Amino acid sequence: MPAKTKKIPHARLKGLRAEQGLSMADMAKIVGITPNTYLLKENGARDFVETEMKTLVKFFKVSGDELFFGNIIQNVARSRDKVLRE
Repeated sequence: MPAKTKKIPHARLKGLRAEQGLSMADMAKIVGITPNTYLLKENGARDFVETEMKTLVKFFKVSGDELFFGNIIQNVARSRDKVLRE
């Protein structure tokens, strides 16, 4: 049986949404999905599809890496720095 991968909430996406004063329902309309589906995707319970990702990247004017993988990149950098200090 394959191991389950842990889903990571999209904190950068949530932060940008909050900075713009947008609700999850607002974002759902922008992306073209239901508010409940958006909630699941922003919280990492479901994955965004490519067209949704492109819409969000264009809307926020940021790179896909920054928007969707920023948390992972930061965690890897912190882990690397911790190992290098030891």
